[in-house]
Amino acid sequence: MVILINILAWNSPGFCDWHIRHVLPIIINTYGRLTSFLPFSVGEIMLVLAVFITLFGVIFSVWNLIGKNKYKKTLKSYWRAYAWIFWVVCWIMTLNCFIFYHAPDFERRYLTYDSGKNDGSAVGESDENDKKMYSNEELAALRDYIVLCCNELAQTFTRDEYGYIIYDKDLFSLSQKAMQNLGTEYELLNGYYVTPKYLKMSAFFTQQNIMGYYFPFSMEANINSMMYLANVPATVCHELAHTKGFLNEDDANMIGYLACIKSDDKFMQYSGYLSVLNYVNNEFYYSIGKDAAVYKNHAQISSLVSHDNIFLTPAENAKVEQRAVIKTETVREVSNMFTDTVLKLNGVEEGRKQYDGVVSLLLQYYDGELY
Repeated sequence: MVILINILAWNSPGFCDWHIRHVLPIIINTYGRLTSFLPFSVGEIMLVLAVFITLFGVIFSVWNLIGKNKYKKTLKSYWRAYAWIFWVVCWIMTLNCFIFYHAPDFERRYLTYDSGKNDGSAVGESDENDKKMYSNEELAALRDYIVLCCNELAQTFTRDEYGYIIYDKDLFSLSQKAMQNLGTEYELLNGYYVTPKYLKMSAFFTQQNIMGYYFPFSMEANINSMMYLANVPATVCHELAHTKGFLNEDDANMIGYLACIKSDDKFMQYSGYLSVLNYVNNEFYYSIGKDAAVYKNHAQISSLVSHDNIFLTPAENAKVEQRAVIKTETVREVSNMFTDTVLKLNGVEEGRKQYDGVVSLLLQYYDGELY
C-alpha cells in the first residue's frame, strides 16, 4: 500500500495537495503536538536507536552464523520485528515527507498563478517557457535592496566585546509567531506550529554545515545550537515551513525570509535579510562576469554585516574541531553527497543547488515593487 501511495504521489500533484490540506493538519495536531510536549529531540533519539538496532542485528546475525544457527529462532523474531518497524517508518516518511516533494511548490501556488486571495490553489501545469526572465539590472536592484536593508539593521543591535550581537528574547516563540502571522497571508501556513528544539548533537551537524533539520519521523523542527545567533530565526522559520508541507529548500528559504522580514522585531528582520544575502549577492556577481569594477559601483556590504554573515563564531568553530571524531571535510563530503542523492531520488533534479532557487522566487516576489 505504501508503495502505491508513493507512485500516486509521483504522478498526481492534486493528490499531494489534498494530503497537505486535509491529512497533514491532523498529523501536526496529534503526532506533532505529542512530540512537541517532550523537552528533547525525539528525532535524534530515534536516529541513534535506528543505528544501534541495525548494528545489533548485523552483529547478532554474524554471531549466529559462528554459533551454527544456535539462535536461529530468536534471530528470526528479531528481524521480523525489525521489518515491522521499518514498515511503520516507511509509512511515516511517506505521509510526513515523500508526498511533499511532489506537491505544487510555493512559486506555483503563490507567485506564478493567479490563486485568488492567496489560498494556495495550484491551477494548470507549470511551464518553464512561460516564466519571466529577469535582467541583470533587475537582479542588481534586488541585490542592492537586500544589502541596504542588512546595512541599516546591522547598526541597531547591542554587541559584545568581539562585535557579536547580544540578544536575549525567545527566538523560538518569535519565530513561531512570525510563521503564524504569515499564515494569515498564505493560507497553507496557518494553524498550529510544533515547538522547535535545539539539537544535542549540534557539533556533528555543524560539521555537515547544517543549521537546522526537519525530522519527518518525529514531526520536529530541530535547530543547531552552535551556529551564530543571527542565523537562528530564519533557520527556525525555514524548518517550520517544512512541517507545513513545503519540503523544497528554495520554498523553505523563501518562507523563512518572508516570515522574518514581516515580523515587527528588528532582529528577526535582520536574520531574514541575512539568510538570502549570499544567494543574491553571488548570483549578481556571476551575472556581471565577476567584474570587480562593476561590483564596486553597487551598494557595498558593510563591515558589520560581513562580521555577522557567518555560520559559526571562531570560538564555536574551535569547539567543533576539538570534539571531532571524524575530520570535518570527510563528514561534510559524505553529508553533501547524501543530501544530493536524497533530493534527486525524490524528483528534485537540481539536488543541493535547489537552495539557490530562492533568488528566482525573490525576483518574482519583488516584481512591480523594486523594478
